[in-house]
Amino acid sequence: MTIYAVYYGSSEARARAFDRELEERFGDTYRVSADFWLIDTGRESDAIYGSLRKSVAQGDRLFIAEITRDFFPWLSQSALGWLFSPQRSWKGRYVARDVAERIYAAAA
Repeated sequence: MTIYAVYYGSSEARARAFDRELEERFGDTYRVSADFWLIDTGRESDAIYGSLRKSVAQGDRLFIAEITRDFFPWLSQSALGWLFSPQRSWKGRYVARDVAERIYAAAA
């Protein structure tokens, strides 16, 4: 499985509906902020976009990117908890967890 970062920006307040759409289509999601999510899925980014395309109105912004171990240092502790949980099958989980622990230990 792969973890993707999904950013959805809307001129209208449609983030809640988009949140429900992500949950229904992908199930394993984590809402990082009002317009930013992490999803754990076996789909490729183009398939994710294809399944969400109808939820995106003209003028909205949608960004989907696979995350790597270099992506996570700015995530909150609760987002890291979701990312590194044993249920995740993310291929970078073990390497990223080690790096995260060193970053947070150095910052303390």
